[in-house]
Parts: sequence; C-alpha cells; structure tokens
Amino acid sequence: MKASRLLLGIGSPIVCDDGLGFRVVEEVRAMGLPDLDVDQQSVSGLDLIEIMMDYKRVVVVDAIVTGRYPAGTVMVLEPEDFKSALHGTNPHEVNIHMAIELGRRLSPERMPRDIRFVAMEVKDVWTVSDALTEDVERAVPLAVRTVLELLGD
Repeated sequence: MKASRLLLGIGSPIVCDDGLGFRVVEEVRAMGLPDLDVDQQSVSGLDLIEIMMDYKRVVVVDAIVTGRYPAGTVMVLEPEDFKSALHGTNPHEVNIHMAIELGRRLSPERMPRDIRFVAMEVKDVWTVSDALTEDVERAVPLAVRTVLELLGD
C-alpha cells in the first residue's frame, strides 16, 4: 500500500551535481520516516505523472542550473515556477509544469494537490562522477532540513 507522501529524487547518480536529488533522498530514507515512500528516478516530463499519482503530498528534489545564484543555494519552488522552462532533459518532452497540469486534467482525483520542489543551484552537471562539488556537498544538510520541513517532519 502506498504512503500518503512521496519524496522523489530526480537526477543521475553518475553525473556529478546531478546526483544531488538521489543523495538527499538517501539521507531522508535512512531516517525511516513513517507514511513516506522514497523514490529515485532519472526521468522528467510526462514520466512523472504516473510516479506522482495517488499521493497527497509530493516533494521533488532536483539540481537546477539558473546561473543566477551561487552553487549550493537551496530553493523551494512550486510547479508554476517552471512555466517558462522549455523542457526536461529531452527536448521532445514537456516541462514539469505542463506534465503536472496534464496529469491534473486527465486524472484530477489521482494527482496530488500539494507538489513542491526542493531545488539546489549546482555547478557541474556534465562531469561523469559520483561525487558532488564542494559547494553542493556542503549544502546537502540544508536541503535535507528543507525536505523535512515540507514533509511536516
């Protein structure tokens, strides 16, 4: 049976700072919180609809590259904050805002109303490595605390 809450880490565990989402959710998974499913995916766009269905609250953790903030800056974002994003990792895919809106229109009773994103500005999403850069590594505890606040724990 599904929990009422989902913590979803997005990224790649073998691409330097893109492994941030996986790293943060592993830290939270180790806490053994009740009524929480934890998942890690290397997907975006439409693939996220089915993953999010049937949860009341979803917190997504992902790396973000805006160039407007120093690496390690943790942000809490809403789906609407991604309206102007072009697409996910695939240029043929819809952006996260459009995917969530589509899910809500196709299956409003199954899509969560409470979806938040913990995004961290990162430095390196190109190097093949399982290690985070120094600034991002230092900010992992803040990202974990932010996730716990959004989950209500």
